[in-house]
Amino acid sequence: MKIGNKISLYYFTLIIISIVISIFIYQRTNTYYMNQRIEEIAIQGIQSDSRNFELFIEDINNFSKILISNQNVQQLLENENTYNFPNYKRLDRFLQEFINFNSKVSSIYFFSNSGKRYFTEKLTIKEIRLKDIEEMPFYEEILSKKGGFILASNQGELNDAKNNKEVSFLRVINSLQRQEKIGFLIINLDQKVLEKSLGLDEKNNTTLLVKDSKGQTIINHNPIKEFDEETFFKQLDEENRSWHIFRINNIDMMVTGISNNKYGWKILKIIPLQELSKQLNVFNIGVSAIVFVNIIMLLLGSLFISKLITNPINTLINSMKDVENGNFKPVSIKTNDDEIGMLKNVYNFMINEIHKLIQKIIHEQKIKRKAELGIIMEQIKPHFLYNTIDSISSLIMLERSQEAYESLRALGNFYRTSLSNGRDIITIREEIDTVENYIYIQKIRYGDLFEAEYDVDEEVLDVKVPRLILQPLVENSIYHGIRSVGGKGKIKINIKKKRNKVQITVEDTGIGITEEKLTALNTASEKSIGIPATRERIRILFGDKSNFTIESKCSIGTKVTIEMPLEGEETFED
Repeated sequence: MKIGNKISLYYFTLIIISIVISIFIYQRTNTYYMNQRIEEIAIQGIQSDSRNFELFIEDINNFSKILISNQNVQQLLENENTYNFPNYKRLDRFLQEFINFNSKVSSIYFFSNSGKRYFTEKLTIKEIRLKDIEEMPFYEEILSKKGGFILASNQGELNDAKNNKEVSFLRVINSLQRQEKIGFLIINLDQKVLEKSLGLDEKNNTTLLVKDSKGQTIINHNPIKEFDEETFFKQLDEENRSWHIFRINNIDMMVTGISNNKYGWKILKIIPLQELSKQLNVFNIGVSAIVFVNIIMLLLGSLFISKLITNPINTLINSMKDVENGNFKPVSIKTNDDEIGMLKNVYNFMINEIHKLIQKIIHEQKIKRKAELGIIMEQIKPHFLYNTIDSISSLIMLERSQEAYESLRALGNFYRTSLSNGRDIITIREEIDTVENYIYIQKIRYGDLFEAEYDVDEEVLDVKVPRLILQPLVENSIYHGIRSVGGKGKIKINIKKKRNKVQITVEDTGIGITEEKLTALNTASEKSIGIPATRERIRILFGDKSNFTIESKCSIGTKVTIEMPLEGEETFED
């Protein structure tokens, strides 16, 4: 990866890790805070409901005190037999005004000790007798209060509103003078009005359960079938208040409970958690927006920083690419006085030093190469001269003086062309002239022992090659190949252009080379003068750009192939 991509990736990774850790910590903290806050809101809410309920009951209690302390009510219950019609009218007007100006009350009933009933109502009532009240399960509790009150859920026992749930307020009426029981008071309260005073209505998703000290349900607003209310009410027997979160129908619900110490009632309030979380979610949305903006800014910042660092480096790299092509040129770009500028200065210093070192090495290698070539040529010349003189001596001993003379003349021509005025590099044309003179000398000595065949492309005649690369190969074909067969042989010299190289092939129909010796020649482990010396000269001059192969089969012949680059005369410069 490029440095810029690495920086962006590292930055992005760090951002992701930081965000994940931050979100994890935030969620943990936020969950804890939300639970604390929700619990605080829920407890405050149900405490407020409990206080509102107390105030509601206190209002009704105060209304009842006004009623039972009214002079007309006291006189009627004390002296109902002597109570005249005008007094009845005043009492009826008082009750009507009282109920009309009190929206919480739906009906009021007075019962004397003798069972007579006096009432006013907003709903139609049914015939209720004092005996009916005495048969109620809470009758004894009313008497035990001695003027105190109780609340009881009323499912239609004391009125005809069967579809309307009510709560009845009941208390004994005592004589203000004698403090003896003179009757009963029943004030019926519409449960919907009671719920509305607690902030509940039909559109509200809140569930409210209220039970009195006897376990009787006073209010059951918006009930939930799947909710096990008894478990939570039992918990309120042990604790003054409770708070829990549970799940019903894949909806998180919060239930809060409280025990009213004043009246001994227990209140449970159930609210969908989503309702309470709405205002806190606004805060979460704000935090999420801030995190998102920070992520965008950090990503843009990472890209900017990576570009700020990598752009000068890329410019420097582009200036350095000439090194790949072997051009060691100093970088000439404008940089600041920073790390990039220091890198450029160090690079330029290094390039100058490398260039000097390369030039020194090239010069030393040229001297070394020339010395090695000189040594090899000095090995080849005596070797060739010895073999030629040996051939001429044989002709003289056989009294073939004319042939010996022609051989000496050919030898002179050979040396004149091979020496090439002291040049080590000659054209292929000159190299062919040299090898033709050598073959002429050998044919004088051996007669029809072999034939020489030439196949040379004209376009390569002026290509320059090292001198005396053909003669050792031809000599090897004659002395070690054809002569050992005992019959007539052939030597083929083929020179042609192959792509950007010149290919020289010398092939004979001699006895061939054993596999062991062929391996030694191809691996350059053979230490003789002819072929190994030629191979070494090619290697020194061209290195890996050249190729030297030997192919041979016993009794069939040998083929030597040389490939050299067509690089011009500069390849061989000193």
